[in-house]
Amino acid sequence: MRARNENDVLSVHAIAGTHVVLLGLDVKGYESPNPESSTDLSGAMTRLTLDSDSKEIAMAARDELSSIKVKNTSRKIFVGFAIDRRDVSAGNSVSLNFDRKPIQKFHHGDYTVLPGRQYEYTIRRMIQAPRSYSSSSKFVTYGSPVVVTVSTEDPTTGKHGIYFNRGVAGSKAYSKKFGEYRKYHLVNKFGSLQWKPIINPRSISDPEESKRALAWLSRGLEEALIQFISQADGKEYRLLATVYEFTHEETIQAFASAVERGVDVKIVRHCKGSYHPRVKRNDFVKDGNGKVIKDWIPDDPTQSAKETIDKVGFNSLEHAHIWQHDTFIERKHSAGIMHNKFIILVKNGKPMQVWTGSANPTDGGIYGQSNVGHIVRDDGVASQYLEYWERLSQDLPGRKHLDKKGDKGGSEPMDESNEQQQPDLENHITPQSIHVIFSPRKNLDMLQWYADQMKMAAKSVHYTAAFGVAQPIAEVLNQGQSKDISNQEGGLRRSPRIASRCKVTKTSAGSLLRYVLLDNKPSQHSSEKKRCNAEKKGTDYADYYDFRGIEENRVAFGAILPTNGDGDDNANECGESLTGLTTFVDYIHTKYMIVDALTNSPLVITGSANFSAASTDKNDENSLVIQGDTSVADIYFTEFMRLFDHFYSRDKYNEFLAKNATRKPGKGKVWGEVVADESWLRPYFDPSSQLYRERLLLR
Repeated sequence: MRARNENDVLSVHAIAGTHVVLLGLDVKGYESPNPESSTDLSGAMTRLTLDSDSKEIAMAARDELSSIKVKNTSRKIFVGFAIDRRDVSAGNSVSLNFDRKPIQKFHHGDYTVLPGRQYEYTIRRMIQAPRSYSSSSKFVTYGSPVVVTVSTEDPTTGKHGIYFNRGVAGSKAYSKKFGEYRKYHLVNKFGSLQWKPIINPRSISDPEESKRALAWLSRGLEEALIQFISQADGKEYRLLATVYEFTHEETIQAFASAVERGVDVKIVRHCKGSYHPRVKRNDFVKDGNGKVIKDWIPDDPTQSAKETIDKVGFNSLEHAHIWQHDTFIERKHSAGIMHNKFIILVKNGKPMQVWTGSANPTDGGIYGQSNVGHIVRDDGVASQYLEYWERLSQDLPGRKHLDKKGDKGGSEPMDESNEQQQPDLENHITPQSIHVIFSPRKNLDMLQWYADQMKMAAKSVHYTAAFGVAQPIAEVLNQGQSKDISNQEGGLRRSPRIASRCKVTKTSAGSLLRYVLLDNKPSQHSSEKKRCNAEKKGTDYADYYDFRGIEENRVAFGAILPTNGDGDDNANECGESLTGLTTFVDYIHTKYMIVDALTNSPLVITGSANFSAASTDKNDENSLVIQGDTSVADIYFTEFMRLFDHFYSRDKYNEFLAKNATRKPGKGKVWGEVVADESWLRPYFDPSSQLYRERLLLR
């Protein structure tokens, strides 16, 4: 839901998801400030907005900011915003200002709201407290407030039910709540062994505290998944699922309980491995003909799932037999991996609902890295998933291969039947529509279509990438009215094609902003290696080290704040720690893109597919393409901004530490302190700043 309100000086734009309300703030009269007066901007703003609530002055400022003269000479320094929230249902009110300090940003995220509730926000300006002010506070509110009322989305009703987990185990809040259970573990990350502080919720000795930690991290994702499965109660129901990694005991038990309730449960699970020579006493084992005997060894997802599945107990041998012999279908002949994670709810032979998204049913997927579970309560969409599931359950080949004679034989492969069911999308799609894209596909045209949608964005793009950025999308991110990146810092060589493409003449600032959220900061060494290989082949290559310099792009990646033991005297008292439940992707595992999120016709693409070549033409995958649903877009947008702001601030803080590594403790710059002057305002009214564009986007 979205709501706006304004008074003579302030305006607010509230965007509500399920657990987040984002407030876009603005002060009037500064849409096109005079560049010649940029150094005087904050003073002019203070005179306009604090010494007078006059609409005439604000209107005049639009014509010529530098010409405004205010007779009132008493200077009131505009130091930020005060925001109060009232829960309309409960009647209680809270201040969103930490320690009564001003909020010095033009947007603010409220992350403590609950789904399906109505909230009222009151926004005021704050100034330095007069010397005669009796309170000990350095700041006071000033002027008329602006009030906006908004309702959060309820995921239990309507066509879409969207559930994001917390996704920020590495946060101050988690460490403060459960920091006493922190332990140091030897962690192997990308081949490097390091001792890392870990707060594993499964390892908390107090059962109640462990349960509380798991619930805090899940944030409703686990509960929604279990509830979805629990809907099936009786022989008239079927649960038809697909899983890749499958080790979350609570989810597996929920399926087992459904079997005991008489539900027909069928689960297509990833089953891959490779053949290895059998070895005994340091020598290869051979058969009677002298040929080395090879054994099939399952890969980690396959083996881990089997071990967890086999742990389940039943009250009757009948149900145990069904579980062991009539529930799981091994998917061995996918062209890549069977990467789907969806569940279809069927009643009396009719598909009713689908659970899909990015979350693997594992501890890491539910309680660790950021993930989403997305319910679609639509029998038409569910029917499409059922048709796809039936093909997967036959273990059809992902792609058709030629036999030795050059003939194509056997069953129709998945890539052909997937495109027959849903052809590639072309150009613009129908407003207020849902399209389901199943992989593998015969080529990469759909990946290019996703890149084209990003390219056609008018206002904004919000994009998450867990495993890097595919070339079609990287090329789009490399385009824009920006500086010449052919000689950026970092010493990385640029492909001549990429350099020439990105060398553009800088013009006046546009309004487009593209937000990119990566799991981790890419390796410079890996980037250079891939670029060299591409140049040898005569192909283009672009990545983070290219598009990070484009003005339209705001990029963040997963990170945590250091502990005091890392040599930072400004670090939070207890440090930040991960859960230790993830092995490869620690922070961002979602796969979604929002194009023009705040317009009346936003595009949301979400599912299991990583916007990669492999997820398009090799893996078994599914994606929802949702056009024109503002409620869906609002939920994904607010969750994206919650995570982006969280990680972007940590990226910048760690960058700040690196630049000030040689300073003495207690000396020099201090991070995050509220400034008592108006310097915080300048970036928001400087047309060359990304914060200027962000203010215009969110207001």
